[in-house]
Amino acid sequence: MDARLLWLAGGAFAIGTGTLIITGILPNLATGFGVSVDTAGLLLTAFAIAYAIGSPVLSTVFGNVERKHVLAGSLAVFTLANLGATLAADFSHLMAARVVMALAAGVYMPAANAVAVALVSPERRARAIALVTGGMTVALILGVPLGTAAAAAGSWHLAFLLVGLFGALALIGILWRLPVGLPRGANTMAERLAVARRGDILLALATTMLWTTGAFTLYGYIAPFLANHAGIAGPWLGAVLVVSGIGSALGNQLGGIASDRYGPERTLVVVLTVLAATLVAASLVAVTLPPSIAIFIIPAILLVWSAAGWAGHPSQMSRLAAMAPDTAVIALSLNASALYVGIAAGSTLGQLTLHHLGTWPLGFVGAVCEVAALAVLWLALRRKRTVGRDDSDITEIAVAAPPAR
Repeated sequence: MDARLLWLAGGAFAIGTGTLIITGILPNLATGFGVSVDTAGLLLTAFAIAYAIGSPVLSTVFGNVERKHVLAGSLAVFTLANLGATLAADFSHLMAARVVMALAAGVYMPAANAVAVALVSPERRARAIALVTGGMTVALILGVPLGTAAAAAGSWHLAFLLVGLFGALALIGILWRLPVGLPRGANTMAERLAVARRGDILLALATTMLWTTGAFTLYGYIAPFLANHAGIAGPWLGAVLVVSGIGSALGNQLGGIASDRYGPERTLVVVLTVLAATLVAASLVAVTLPPSIAIFIIPAILLVWSAAGWAGHPSQMSRLAAMAPDTAVIALSLNASALYVGIAAGSTLGQLTLHHLGTWPLGFVGAVCEVAALAVLWLALRRKRTVGRDDSDITEIAVAAPPAR
């Protein structure tokens, strides 16, 4: 393994922690700024929208800039934005800092994956990308719980300070270890749009968006949900988030194995079904059991739910790469944008649910989105079969037709 990949993964770890740390410290932020918990949730929504829009645009703008400078510059901006968040005097300042973080993250992650591919031999490219993106998974196991515990022990300022420290350490490694002169190879916006207009790609992206919407309807507000229905808060919240992170890591590995063995479509059907079932189970426990009993059941549900949620990512990336083998990098980049659109939509849907109904129906609402994702997947599979039959008919006619004279 090329040790330089670890520094790229370190940057992904900092960005993953910074992206999702809001989910664990929402109550602290709401109290600190004197806003409601659902209003504080806008910090996650704003980040996701800025990433989804900014990543493809800025990646194109900076496509011909030296890769090392792009990585170091974006990570430096991300680190400074977290330090700025630590010093935020009011909610609007923190919101602005979150938008800057998202734009920097949207530049860093595609560039990090591209550099990982350039640093290794062709037969090791998939493992290199897996190592870099694995930093995001480690963020769920370690970074987000640590930030949540820091906020519980001191204040929310410590959480952003911790993310800034992670970013600074990764930045030092990139400046120290990464070479210059790596291939750039940017795609134009026209090339990205051409791939995005394809019907099969659009259905796949819609599946990603809907399944992420369902997941983040609950996950975006997991802290108040656990506090209200299982009595889990403070340091115990961090412990439960560790359990959820472990489930994510296991699911990511099992999803890849299942996709290779049974096919990505079959794996996704199982994943989305389990996601819908666990979301329903979470809300059912919330409305039928007292917190003294729910405290033992809901963490187990979250473990399975997190595993299912992350198990779908290898399958979806495999599907997209097979759909667009010549433009797989573009397709995967669009999938990342669809994922963040889903995070924004789920955070918004969760906010509306929390504001009007409370925390208990969050799982039910998220499950509806997972069922919708299943419906879109079914449409995509039906379209694939229809197109396959049409292609087969054309081939048979061409073979059977007499040669032209």
